[in-house]
This record gives sequence, structure tokens and C-alpha cells, in this order.
Amino acid sequence: MLETVYKHLETLQEQVNHLPPPQQAILTKAVENLSNSLQEMAARRQFESATNNAAKLVEAENLNRLLERTIAQQRAQIRQLQEKLDKEISQHRRDNQALTKSEAKLQATLRNSPDLISILGSDGRVRYHSGALQRVLGYNPEERIGKFHGELIHPDDLLAWQAYFGKLLENPGIAGQIEYRKRHADGSWIYMEAIGNSLLYDSSVQGILINSREIGERKQAEIAVRESELHYRVMSQITSDFAYSFKGLSDGKFACEWATEAFERCTGRVPEELESLGWWNSELVHPDDREMLIKQLEGCTFSRTGANEYRIVNQKGEVRWVRDCWQAVWDKTEGRVVRLWGACQEITDRKQVELKLQLANEVMIAQIAEAPLAINCTTNDGRTLVWNRAAEQLFGWTAAEVLGQPLPNILEGQKQDFYAVLKSAGNGKLQNGLEVSLLKKDGSSIDVWLWAAPVRDADGETLGSINIFSDLSERQRIEQERQKLAAMKNMKEPFWARYVSPPETKKKNSDM
Repeated sequence: MLETVYKHLETLQEQVNHLPPPQQAILTKAVENLSNSLQEMAARRQFESATNNAAKLVEAENLNRLLERTIAQQRAQIRQLQEKLDKEISQHRRDNQALTKSEAKLQATLRNSPDLISILGSDGRVRYHSGALQRVLGYNPEERIGKFHGELIHPDDLLAWQAYFGKLLENPGIAGQIEYRKRHADGSWIYMEAIGNSLLYDSSVQGILINSREIGERKQAEIAVRESELHYRVMSQITSDFAYSFKGLSDGKFACEWATEAFERCTGRVPEELESLGWWNSELVHPDDREMLIKQLEGCTFSRTGANEYRIVNQKGEVRWVRDCWQAVWDKTEGRVVRLWGACQEITDRKQVELKLQLANEVMIAQIAEAPLAINCTTNDGRTLVWNRAAEQLFGWTAAEVLGQPLPNILEGQKQDFYAVLKSAGNGKLQNGLEVSLLKKDGSSIDVWLWAAPVRDADGETLGSINIFSDLSERQRIEQERQKLAAMKNMKEPFWARYVSPPETKKKNSDM
């Protein structure tokens, strides 16, 4: 029986060798205890074999059954441990496969990420660069390992980087953003934006993680925006023009959203002082111009643009003229104007000049109308713009019959030559006292003197000519009288001598 038990112990010992070390140690200890017990039993059996064989045999049988139960329990435990081990091995394989896939995915992500991932040691040297380094800065990632991260940073940005890196060394975790320029492999400077994460105390990293990306286009846009804003501020400060935006409210009123700086300088008010109805319905606009602006705004039934010239009254009570170019945005869904944009230009000086010119024109028109000489103005294409009263009296046509039409008083065969004269006058060749024959409304002709000069606009462009006519008949009558007087002056005896006999003649006649 003991031999059988020993064989079972050997089998058990062989199975124990296949278990993991922790379970192997436990069962090995149990087998050793069982073996020791068997040895003690064998020794006791030999000692008592002579006197108590029957009792020992019973005891051995009991012990054998106990041993078999123990071995059976140990086998069951070994099977459970084996099954658990198989499960753990399977889970370990699955974990390894998942880890391998995760690492492959991470590597693919790092290779294709637009961001540059770097790991720095506490001494500032590079321990890792992702593949984006080649694309962004033109360097081979392996060639930069062991190099100082700051050696490629622009000198003007180096102090800021050193201070930033110092904070990462002192404070674990994520730091704020930093912008700096790094030298490209071709020698150019690339704008970069970086975020650092200090993981020096993380056993899996033990370094500082730097996530950076190129921001060249954004930086250029920011610079362009800053320059544009600077230009805007400068222009807003030196110009009298200002822009505005009003939001249309559902109740028909308008709320000022913003107005540029020149608004305050021009009006003496800030946009917040405007009433909700807009400045066109406030004390800012001259009372005589408010109704016109409000009616025009109420007439907006779709998106449109317009321009107005009106007066505003600034905080000092001064009247200033502005030209307002605006655009109303019509919302079809709401059926109303939802926004009003505009830009105002102060035109006070221009308006004053225009008013002076208008007054001068009115005076000139009045003078032309009442001038004793016939005056008309013609355009470059020969249409009549002015026909004064003296012209009506001299030629017989009224202004209503002539205005807007070609001159009616030109002889048929002389039209080409006459208009050539007017055109040359428009080109600057003045006509002073040119004698011409013209028609009258009754069909007769009249000889006149012509003075012609160009008419130009404010830009110096020739609009036509102004023509002044003087009747030659009176001059001719005076000239005839002058010629008669000259002829009489040249006679050898006075004209009355033929009617008075000389004294000698009278004496002869008496002697006879």
C-alpha cells in the first residue's frame, strides 16, 4: 500500500512542477509534509510490526484513504489552478495584442499628426521628435536627438523660451501657450505655437512633452489685421469721415451698435448718447432735414443703398454738413429692415463753397438775363443752355423755343463754319468782335459782332461756350455818319458854298 501511495506522490510531484511558482511552492510544501508523514508511518509500522500488525494495518488503511482523499483534493485544486492559468495566459495574449495595436496606432498618429510632438529631458535636450519635424522644419528627427531644443529658437524669442522651460521644470503639469520662431533647415524662420506638459515625475515618460504647430499663415493674418487696425485707427483719427451700424428692432426702432472714433470728433457726442430711433430722429440732425431722412428710411422695402446730404448740429451748436452713404438690409422672413450700415463724410467746407458758387451763379444768371447784349450758352454738341431777354429781342425767338435745341439763327450755308468757330472758342481760342450774319425769326438777316469764350466745370473740363452778340446796324449807321463827316472835311469848299454866291459874282451881276 505504501508503494502505491509513493507512486501517487511522485505523480503529484511531477504535476506540481507544471504549476506557476506560487502554487508550486504551496503544493511542494504539502507533498513534503505528506512524504514526511508517510516516512513516519513507515518507521512506526516497522517498530510496531511485531506486536500490532492488525491495528497498524487498519490504521494504514485509514491513512491510505485519507491520503487518497487529500491527493484527489490536490488534483482538483491543481486543475482549477491550471484553468485559471490558461485564462490568465489567454488574457495576457489579448492584452499584448491590444497593446501592440495601440502602439501601432499611436505611432501612425504621431507620424501623420500635423502637430510636432517632442520630449525633452530636464537638461533641455531632445529625447524624441515625431515625424512632423521633417515636414515642418525640414530636419531628420533622428539627427536632432540629443540636441538642445532652444538652439533653433530665434534669438529674440530665446529668453521667453528659457523662462517658459524654467516654469515647466518647477511646476509639473500643463503650462500655457508660448509662441516663438524656429529656424528651418533652409535658414528661414517659422512661427510656432507650443504647449508644454511637465511629466518628469511620470515613470512612463520622465520628461517634458512639447506639442507645437506651425502658425505662419495665422501669424501673417494677425500681422495684416494689426496693420489694418493701425491704418484704420490712424485714418479714423485724421479724417472727418465716420462709419456706423444700427440694428433694426422689431418695434421699428434702431439701436446703435457702433460708430467709429471720428463720430465723436465730428458731433461732440458718443454713440451711447444716441436715441434708440437713430440720430436721424434726434437733436443731432438739423430740424429741417429730419423728416426727409425718416421718410426715406420708412420707404426701404428691400435691401438697397442710398446717399443723402444733410445738416447735423454738434454739441457746440455748430451746423455741419455731412454726406451719408448707407445700405439697408431687408429681411424677407421678418418683412422689415434689420440692419443699417453707413459711412458719413463731413462736407461743410465743400457745401459752403457750393453755396457761394450757387449764389455767384444766381448773380451771374441774373446779370446775363438783364444784360443789354444778346447772350447765349451752347454745349459741346451745339445745344442751347442760355438765351437771355436781349437775345429774344434781337433775334425774335423766346427762350422756351430755343433752350435744349440747336441755335436757330444760323444761316443754312454757314452752320458748319459757325459751329467750328464755337468749337474753337471752347478749345480756348477766344473770338473778339468777329463779324457774322445771323437770321432773325421773321426770316431777315442781321449783322452782329460775336464774342465767344469757353465754359468749364470745376475740374477744368470744357462744357461748351458762352456767346455774346452786338447789333452791327447801329455801328454801321454811326460809321456811315462818320464817313460823311470825313468826306465833308476833305471838300475844298464847304457844302453850303454852292448855295451862296461869292461877292465877286454879285458885283459882276450888278454891273451888268
